[in-house]
Amino acid sequence: MIGGAAGDMLLAAFLDAGLDRDALERALRTVVADGWTLKPMRVVKRGIAATYAGLVVPGEDGDEHHHHHHAHHLSEGGHHGETRTLGGVLEIVERSGLTARQRERASAVYRALAKAEARTRGTTAGPMRFHEIGPIDAILDVAATCVALDLLQIDELRCSPFPIGTVPSSTDSRHDANGQRVTAHLLAGWPTRALDVTDQLVTATAAAILTTLAKPGDPQLTIKRIGYGAGRSDFSVPNVTRVLIGTR
Repeated sequence: MIGGAAGDMLLAAFLDAGLDRDALERALRTVVADGWTLKPMRVVKRGIAATYAGLVVPGEDGDEHHHHHHAHHLSEGGHHGETRTLGGVLEIVERSGLTARQRERASAVYRALAKAEARTRGTTAGPMRFHEIGPIDAILDVAATCVALDLLQIDELRCSPFPIGTVPSSTDSRHDANGQRVTAHLLAGWPTRALDVTDQLVTATAAAILTTLAKPGDPQLTIKRIGYGAGRSDFSVPNVTRVLIGTR
């Protein structure tokens, strides 16, 4: 990890490291059949060549024209951008074509994300509708990491200290503020490092994925592959997630 992490940045980093895009997409189509596209592209972030995932879900990227289009494939009758219950998200996973291990890992991540969001609201992860696990891009990002670990035959995932920026006291929306609080709960007890960046560098989705599936610390590796996944924003540091794959 260099400049931060988001769900789509993790996906992009695995693609950059050689993940079979076709095999990944076939697996993800069993989770959500349609209503989204995956069009990776090469970009440069502060001098570092990286891959941008290009995962687009119309209606969750400001495209209101398509907001209702594929809703019947997605959840309990909701729209693309509608919040969902934890049970609704887990049902999507269970009826997918993911392997048993992939479903188990994905479900664990969603539960962690829901638990952290419930804590920010002072409640429990029951029938409440969640902002952080509900969107289809978040559901796909989590599933993508679980599929990638299997396809790339990664036995153990390690995570370097999380970069923490200076988050503004005021945000553009209540959703952004909620995501920051959820991330803070998820990173409790994990090593962090401060960066001179005024923004949130680790999203709630990425925090849930990494704190659930990874262990802290960098192992001693003979590196075989390196992948860089790019984020949308540009900071004073390269906004990329780096994945190193190798053998002990």
